[in-house]
Amino acid sequence: MLTLPRPERREARHCRRLLLAALTLLAGCATTPDFQQTSIQRWTQLSAGASISLRAIVAAAAACPTAIVDGSARPLLPRARANTRSAAKTNDNPAFDPEFAVTSCELDLPASARQASIDGQTMALPRSEIRRIVVIGDTGCRIKVPANSPGDPIQDCASRADWPWPRIALAAARTQPDLVIHLGDFHYREYCDNPALCASIRDKGVVIGYDWAGWNVDFFTPAKPLLAAAPWVVVRGNHENCDRGGAGWMRFLSPLPYAACGDQRYKSDSRSLLANNRTADAYRIDLDRGPGLVVADNAAHEDYRPAAATPLDVEVFQRTLRMLTAPPARADAPPVWLLMHRPIWYDLLDAAAPPNALQTVLAGKLPASVEFVFAGHQHAFQTINFSPTADLANYPSGRPAQVLVGTGGTQLEAFDPQSPLYEGKVGVGGMERAQPDGRFYAGVAAASGVVINRYGFLLLERDDQGWAARLLDPDGKAISHCRLHGERKEIACRFPSP
Repeated sequence: MLTLPRPERREARHCRRLLLAALTLLAGCATTPDFQQTSIQRWTQLSAGASISLRAIVAAAAACPTAIVDGSARPLLPRARANTRSAAKTNDNPAFDPEFAVTSCELDLPASARQASIDGQTMALPRSEIRRIVVIGDTGCRIKVPANSPGDPIQDCASRADWPWPRIALAAARTQPDLVIHLGDFHYREYCDNPALCASIRDKGVVIGYDWAGWNVDFFTPAKPLLAAAPWVVVRGNHENCDRGGAGWMRFLSPLPYAACGDQRYKSDSRSLLANNRTADAYRIDLDRGPGLVVADNAAHEDYRPAAATPLDVEVFQRTLRMLTAPPARADAPPVWLLMHRPIWYDLLDAAAPPNALQTVLAGKLPASVEFVFAGHQHAFQTINFSPTADLANYPSGRPAQVLVGTGGTQLEAFDPQSPLYEGKVGVGGMERAQPDGRFYAGVAAASGVVINRYGFLLLERDDQGWAARLLDPDGKAISHCRLHGERKEIACRFPSP
């Protein structure tokens, strides 16, 4: 056998590697196109009916990418082009027209689409059978500090323990969901204008703002593994109102065609209201074998005010919820899960307050098919079940069960001294409850339900008996196990062991 000297052997191995690489490249060129990575982010949203929306974000100077859909090239179209803030601009409202040095792109597909890719990366499309659903809410890092007051408690965005959204997104992606539901409040990094209080977070390089930089670090970057894992259903939160993070919502996530927010100022006469907030009509997404998901936009509802004080909210809800409150087309209508950000009933509302606009519009008009309401807004996990006969005048078929999942990373109620659920810590404590405490929700006491003040997400799993659920912590470990009983409009959850 001929043995080559050592340098020649190295050269021969190098030549073989080059030949193998060339053959591999030729084989790849024969089967797939040469993709150039152009998207900063890409994801799939479900919207009204059965339509599928492919979305992507690209740099300001880049063109929208082209998707390969069932073997055919289809370009995404610009949704909102990049903008920059002029040095001459004098508007001092940071939420109005912030800088977005990126372009958002979109392409609507029919429900019949079976395969799609962008930049050579497979896009998650709806599966023929939905068996595993991740439910999350209230994920952003809370920073809102005026110049002359302490403002909200400052959350440590640099801490994976204090702001666990990146861990939660990764753990949720590992569950291999078929669908992701986000119940709103994606963006919380608003402003920090008190030099004494804000110096420490500035020193850590924490990014703050309503612009692309703020949206990217608060939501898109940590969400990346979960955005790739499954199609999303997104619900607008009050932090996506036009007087807060609405510019980013309209650019990236809204189900409506893009339209810029107006110059609205938080807690002023020009604040966001249902009537001026580009409030979307409720729409329905039908899953295989039920349930139907109805997505409602109640982000700008001033739910702490009685209906008599907000007649315009009543009028807007009567219009935008018409699809939900209209009588079903048939008596055996499939079950419905209502998705909204602000709950119908929850502990942050004054128990003695008169009914608000949402409660007034739904009373007597919510179809019997609505079994569960999923909401966020309250930064805790809470279930509220009512007796079937507790409120027959307003809900002849019984009030639906309500599930609050506001534990996705935003500072918990447990850490907010202004909250009725304040504990100053997480874990088993005085404000966590294994059963209701007797308070009334729009005049009716809950029959059962839990309150859990811990970070995490809800994983719904379909089995032979229906739907089970697990409340999982930021690393994917079980906190509580639940069972959904649709026919009884009840979710039964085990209270965690000490």
